[in-house]
Amino acid sequence: MKQKYSPMMMQYLKIKEQNQDSIVMFRLGDFYEMFFDDAIVVSKALDLALTGKNAGAKERVPMCGVPFHSVSGYIQKLIDLGHKVAIVEQLSDPGKKGIVERGVVQIITPGTIMDASLNEKRNNYIGALGVFDFNYTLAYCDISTGEFYVVNFDKQAHLLKNHIDALGLKEIVVNDRSLSFDDVFVSFYENDKFNEGYKKIFDSITDLKEIKICSLLLNYMIETQKRELSHMQAIQEVKTEDYIYMDSYTKKSLELVKNADHESYGTLQWLLDETKCAMGGRLLRQWIERPLVNREKIEKRMDIIELLIDNFIERETMKDIINDIYDLEKLAGRIAFGNVNARDLKWIGSSLKVIPELKHQLLALDHPDTNQLAQQLIDLSHITSLIDEAIVDNPPLTIKEGGLIKQGYSQELDELRYIRDNGKQWLSEFEQKEREKTGIKGLKIGYNRVFGYYIEVTKSYLSMVKDEFEYTRKQSISNAERFVTPELKEMEAKILSANDKMVALEYEIFVQIRDYIKKDVHLIQDVASVVAQIDVYQSLANKASQNGYVRPTFNDHHTMHIENGRHGVIEQVISRQNYVPNDLNIKEDEPILLITGPNMGGKSTYMRQIALCVIMAQIGSFVPCDQADLPIFDQIFTRIGASDDLISGQSTFMVEMLEANNALRYASRDSLIIFDEIGRGTATFDGMAIAQSMIEYIATSIQCITLFSTHYHELTMMDESFHIQNVHASASVEGDKIVFLYKIKPGRSHRSYGINVAQLAKLPDAVIERSKVILQSLENNNIETVISEKVEMPSTIQKESAVEKALERIDPMALSPLDALSTLIELKKLL
Repeated sequence: MKQKYSPMMMQYLKIKEQNQDSIVMFRLGDFYEMFFDDAIVVSKALDLALTGKNAGAKERVPMCGVPFHSVSGYIQKLIDLGHKVAIVEQLSDPGKKGIVERGVVQIITPGTIMDASLNEKRNNYIGALGVFDFNYTLAYCDISTGEFYVVNFDKQAHLLKNHIDALGLKEIVVNDRSLSFDDVFVSFYENDKFNEGYKKIFDSITDLKEIKICSLLLNYMIETQKRELSHMQAIQEVKTEDYIYMDSYTKKSLELVKNADHESYGTLQWLLDETKCAMGGRLLRQWIERPLVNREKIEKRMDIIELLIDNFIERETMKDIINDIYDLEKLAGRIAFGNVNARDLKWIGSSLKVIPELKHQLLALDHPDTNQLAQQLIDLSHITSLIDEAIVDNPPLTIKEGGLIKQGYSQELDELRYIRDNGKQWLSEFEQKEREKTGIKGLKIGYNRVFGYYIEVTKSYLSMVKDEFEYTRKQSISNAERFVTPELKEMEAKILSANDKMVALEYEIFVQIRDYIKKDVHLIQDVASVVAQIDVYQSLANKASQNGYVRPTFNDHHTMHIENGRHGVIEQVISRQNYVPNDLNIKEDEPILLITGPNMGGKSTYMRQIALCVIMAQIGSFVPCDQADLPIFDQIFTRIGASDDLISGQSTFMVEMLEANNALRYASRDSLIIFDEIGRGTATFDGMAIAQSMIEYIATSIQCITLFSTHYHELTMMDESFHIQNVHASASVEGDKIVFLYKIKPGRSHRSYGINVAQLAKLPDAVIERSKVILQSLENNNIETVISEKVEMPSTIQKESAVEKALERIDPMALSPLDALSTLIELKKLL
């Protein structure tokens, strides 16, 4: 590189050349500075002032900067905008001669954020993808908690998309530059060599493809973070056959963890989440995303939940204990990562201190499952004792400015503190002695960073300063002179030296404590894992107890029986007293339920509540009903609600067909299909034909339990040929007014009540009346007559009433109270 700029700028350019895909944040004193194109990009992105710097060339170099103490917020914004950020720190003492040594200490990417909130109830995963002849291998990790997983699945694009969406991957590492993904940051990296230093975390996986892709991800994280990641947990292989398969459409339509506005309100997670710590919240989300298919594992979860429901006092005590436990998973990660502070250590100490009491409460339940959990809560009192002995109760957030370590922990530190504290006493006594010796009452001892300690004498007393005092003039200011003496300089050296040594020693002791705890990071993680499980169990038990949920039973007969089932989320919003419950009875020889009835009559809610009941049951939760006997489902497919995918240019009907296609192609006899009004996005006869052929295909080829709602009443005639059970959402019409009963009853609905619903929406009377005429003609098959018939529609849909005319003539401000009352009576008569 040709020498054109100053040595510091040449240093920057060399680092930038090695990190061309990153925004380089270059530490200069108390700021991180960015230069050249980086400065232009960042100034626009973060709305910062773009300035210039003289860097040895004729032109000024573009520059912008952010304070080091608030840099994390700026970094987060850049990451959200899809940038990588390389952090360059000063690696040598700025006081030494020559240019300060600098280097990249960390590259922050969308998947490697470590400064995220401790209370986040969702994981921030980074993934690595391997593409092989017949399958995909996806490794994924949350670097903040150390959780590490790997999954293999068939080489099908929809399965890959589903995994990426379900995990919410922020970044994917690939070794093939041709790969790209919508809305996901892609990082190219090639080093997939096995790292012997991390051999232990690979113990549970043997597949060479999995080892290769996990190594790719691990090496990338080590490379970007520029440090060892000793908090990585043992890699867990996720077997897709162990969990219910649900595609992205299904999770979206059932609003499991996100509603239509991408918020948590009104979701299944929102309903069930009574967890008291972030670890429990994250685990509950994982359970909801991946319901089990193993009956034994489901029943084990339910056993513990039932035990907690029956033992209210122990459950409430455990809830209170967990409420005092901080995010141990992320705190353990910070210890290993090296970005933990003294306050974090105090949080770890206070969290671990309550673990013995949590263990005691579990043992008090005296059940094999809870005893097993209790045994995993190992004694970590050596960590809590050390933190209690060493760290002050309210430590500062910084770890390099002292004030961290308790009196009495280190003899050397205590001695330095004695010199510092007695130095202050000595200075006070010295000041008094000098006043008496000189007779100068206004004499005082001061300090600044440039001159150190000094004696200050105002100019009015200068004549009293004599040679025998050995005062050496140090500085003149507007109204005083400052002096030093040999005695004062000697004490200054002791005090300042003690203070510098004390700060350095405190940091050294803190690092020793951190490294001591670091050896047991995996023990802390093990305890955190158990706490998270207990938290989810108490949350589900609490919710079941509050809302009257029951424990479902399971059968092997492809039958479903739900008595007084409810939609858990809706009843929470409108109150249980106002919710109309419904039954479900599906026999093995009639697996398809055809649901008819009016719009707004409750068909979609009914189908959603069945799906949510199944998911709740298979995560191990109790369910909102009086009784439930269910099969174990392997997959759930839904097509509920109409939504155009405008971004990719797909119509409602096309989206509908794509979603339905997944179900028809991949469902098995053990799957659950929920279709809501398939075919309504196209011409009536086309839609009906498609809907009927789908029902026939499900009935003959798949034979799985299916809930199919429709407005095509002709389809209800299929019941005898295809073993279909007809039910309908009931409603009653009183005069022209429709009343929704929200009750699902046996048999077909004989009408759709569409005009009544239109009336409810207050369409103009003329439109309603005309639609009744048209409907009558259509029902009589007089379609051509209806279309050719010329109808005189009124020019104004609603005439002005006598009341409105009278109101126009009234000036309310001119009426006395008595006149106003009289006028109101007249208007009432007119009405």
